[in-house]
Amino acid sequence: MPPANLTPRRPRKVVSDDSNLGSRNSNSNSNKSSIDHNHKEPHRTTSLDRPLAPLVEQTSDMKDNNDIDDALTLQTDPSKEDKKIMNSSTTSCLPEERRRKVEQLGHQVQHRVHQLPGGKRMIDLINMCPPKVRYFLLSLWLLWKVVLVFMFVHGLRMAQSAISEVTSSSSDTSSRSSTGRMALELPDFFSQDNNANKAAAAVPRILYIVTTLAEFNNGLRQTEKGQDRLGEVLIPILVDSVESMVHEPFKYHVDVYLITAYPLRKEREDYIRSRLPNGVGLEIWDEACPLGYEVKHSPDKVIDNTRALARQHRYVIKDKLPYYDLFVAFEDDMRITGDHVSHFLYMSDEIEKLRLEAPASIKSQKAVDLEPKTMPFHGPLTRAQLDRIVPGFIRVEVLLDEATNGAQTKLDNIDRDFQFEIGQKGGDVQTKEVHFNPRICCHVQMKPNKNTPVHPEPKDVVIWETNIKALSILNMPTPKVGAPSPLVDWVAVLPGPGKRLDDSIKVGGYWSGREGAFGDEDKPSGGRPDIIAQQGGWMATRSQILRMNNDELCMGSFVPPFDSPMYHKDGQESMNVEFWSGGYQFFTGVRGGCNMQRIISVHPDYFSNHFLYHVANNKQRQLNQERMLRADTLFAQLNTVRKAAERALVKSR
Repeated sequence: MPPANLTPRRPRKVVSDDSNLGSRNSNSNSNKSSIDHNHKEPHRTTSLDRPLAPLVEQTSDMKDNNDIDDALTLQTDPSKEDKKIMNSSTTSCLPEERRRKVEQLGHQVQHRVHQLPGGKRMIDLINMCPPKVRYFLLSLWLLWKVVLVFMFVHGLRMAQSAISEVTSSSSDTSSRSSTGRMALELPDFFSQDNNANKAAAAVPRILYIVTTLAEFNNGLRQTEKGQDRLGEVLIPILVDSVESMVHEPFKYHVDVYLITAYPLRKEREDYIRSRLPNGVGLEIWDEACPLGYEVKHSPDKVIDNTRALARQHRYVIKDKLPYYDLFVAFEDDMRITGDHVSHFLYMSDEIEKLRLEAPASIKSQKAVDLEPKTMPFHGPLTRAQLDRIVPGFIRVEVLLDEATNGAQTKLDNIDRDFQFEIGQKGGDVQTKEVHFNPRICCHVQMKPNKNTPVHPEPKDVVIWETNIKALSILNMPTPKVGAPSPLVDWVAVLPGPGKRLDDSIKVGGYWSGREGAFGDEDKPSGGRPDIIAQQGGWMATRSQILRMNNDELCMGSFVPPFDSPMYHKDGQESMNVEFWSGGYQFFTGVRGGCNMQRIISVHPDYFSNHFLYHVANNKQRQLNQERMLRADTLFAQLNTVRKAAERALVKSR
């Protein structure tokens, strides 16, 4: 700061003349070395709406250093106009109080940086840099802070995951393990609020899981010994099934997961990939049998537990659960088509609507009536009952040689009625003769095709694992909102649930023997293998799996871990192969079972969608002919029982 008796100096204004511009530049350059560099001129800021402050330039009449010093140190008082310029130039566009806060914050940041080791030197270096460089360094600094925040959040999540695993593993395994519950975090593309992906989310993502034990048939169970099961059975069925799902009219997003008990050679894998449609993903888990002990003969010997191979798809489902909407898990000789998938999804949606409207309890229901000849078969169902209802399937075969291995000849005492109401005209009910439609299950497009009928007729399709004695008819509740759907109007209740299930949750129905068709014969038990209506696998949506596993609908967990007391040896010890792969755990009350109640629509437009083709076609050669019930016969018998139930319903009102 200058002494008090001195007034600030300002440079003398020199009028520029274009005619001697060159001489000024030359003189300035020639005398550059004589300028006093220690002299610091007071800094002045000019306003954009005022003329620029005059520059000090050396003219041709400045002959020596004294002239330059005189020009630089010329004393003069600042005029009022100059003071006005200076005041206006330093005026900020921010309010005074806010400007002071910004300046104060800047000073605090600078002070803290100075306290850091080397901070003052760093600030000095930054101040020496051009503005663009400073902006670049500031951007790098901000980016680094963002990276640090992400690393910190990721570390917290990893630590939380590790802690939860340790906590769950140390919990008491004598009760239901907390790790059996799935804390599911769905990826962003499943969010209903993600508008950018609503169109993609409208197309269901399907994981099609196939489990296969043998690459070549061993001749057991009336199979052809030495047949290339992978090349002539599995791959043709798989490709035919997937093509029906990804092409018109469904165009589903499908990925395949293949689980094999044997090592899959590279050339075999390449062949499978070449046969699958474009866009279909393939993942393979070969040599997937878990290790176990040879309990019967050598308890200390470790072997591949082929019996537990059917359990392995549950590990895949737990791993892939967040990424798919529907899981289709079947044996390697079952044909599943786009029609089956579409029907299952639509019917599941209708059941879900009823479930969300259902009451927790029914006040008018005084006591639970489980007597087959008097149990309720219409009216409301509780939320707990509808929690367990899912669309069901029945596996079928196509007769290859009816003269040798034909269909049942002794039918149960229920008439066959192929006449279905299609509307009214002039007060009269219009009917139409309808038969089972084999196109959905059994019209195959397999390549190669070894002795599999391509276009069987309705009479050629047979069932061997249920009959009319085992079935009941149920009139589903009417929805509170919207019109009732024919998909879930009158349905057949398939056997299976009951054991270890609370009576208040059991679903009733109009049993086929209610009016004495079978005399004094009781309704068969739901767990009998010959009437349980096997599926050869199962399908379920993600929400259905979560409900079964997390809401404890299953007595044991539906996905790993498979802890005691419900499971032994991590689930490797089960009563049969069908416990996991065939669906016994899914729809029965055996140890660890879920007691899910399967239903099939008896509407003529939808009935045939519930039948799955067992393409191996070996059961007709393996079992007694009287177990081979034509699907068309069952269809007509169920129609007879439905009409009887409708008459009973009208009478009760």
